[in-house]
Amino acid sequence: MSDDDIFSRLFELFNQPGPVNWKLAAEVSHHLTGERVPVDPWAAEEYRELTRLAEYRLEQVSPIPVAPAPDVLPVDAREWADRHLEAYGYLSEAFTDMGELSGPLAQLGPAMIGMQVGSLVGGLATWVLASFDGGLPAGRQLPLCVIVPHVEEFARRHSFEPSAVRLWVVSEEVAYRSVASVPFAIDRLRRLLEAEASTIQFDPSSLTGLIGMSDPEQMQEMVAGQLSEVFDSEETATARAETEAFLGLLGGYARLLAERAVSELLPDRARIVSARDAERAPAEAPVPFGPTPPTSTAIQEGRTFCLEIERRYGPDELNRLWTAENRLPTAAEMEDPVAWAARVLLDDL
Repeated sequence: MSDDDIFSRLFELFNQPGPVNWKLAAEVSHHLTGERVPVDPWAAEEYRELTRLAEYRLEQVSPIPVAPAPDVLPVDAREWADRHLEAYGYLSEAFTDMGELSGPLAQLGPAMIGMQVGSLVGGLATWVLASFDGGLPAGRQLPLCVIVPHVEEFARRHSFEPSAVRLWVVSEEVAYRSVASVPFAIDRLRRLLEAEASTIQFDPSSLTGLIGMSDPEQMQEMVAGQLSEVFDSEETATARAETEAFLGLLGGYARLLAERAVSELLPDRARIVSARDAERAPAEAPVPFGPTPPTSTAIQEGRTFCLEIERRYGPDELNRLWTAENRLPTAAEMEDPVAWAARVLLDDL
């Protein structure tokens, strides 16, 4: 490639309008996911039928309305990333003002956010089975997308019946989408991320080296390296714990609903969940900054909290958990349901 071609590519890559450099986000995402992989045509109809079954079963047990997915799409990793890229952009909005940028550095702000979104979505696409697996809600309604090659490989790797794994995946996805659609869920996550971003002190001039780079992998590594220490403060860790507790609660409650909806159809469900929990969120493709998927432990703790509320205070209280934002627990209350009850149930009186 000639020097003129390199300059043109750099200019095009960085000279993008708006607070997020979506072209760079897509390049980073594509770098992580690789080329497209064919998906067998048979998958479309089977996944649609399984999704409608899961929606019907979930309606019988969920206090939260279950909106049918507008479409059900069997996809590969790259298509999943392309379809979710902008829908996850809101997760980075809180981090757009981490440092003042002016002059030649002004283009680095959108580039940093673009790399973050591309790293997040492209990284997720390399391992999730569907959106529920990443534990981060999309910012708008999308077709229900299942990454078929990942699902089939997961079933093969653990010698599970493929049809059982397919039903498990769509039941978890339907439940997760329903809980994430609660009106205040996305707004709460936004506020938690804003609280986290407010704890971060960052000097953007440390990233001037990005201007001379054109390789998305090198750019991602540089951003991750420069920002790693910025997120190590005690204040930031406390804010992140609140975010993870909320995401764990969301995922844990969705898991409980899916369990109650389809357990009698899936005798191996507990083994499937256990196997998946043991391998979620690999270390590859780290996100430079911003939200990260909740750990399997956080999701398990979210489910345990819900069961404890139900055991202590009855199913009606569990059903009311997602009726108002002030009924949701803090990170400390997740570990102490009595403290949650002292605040929420006494307020009811």
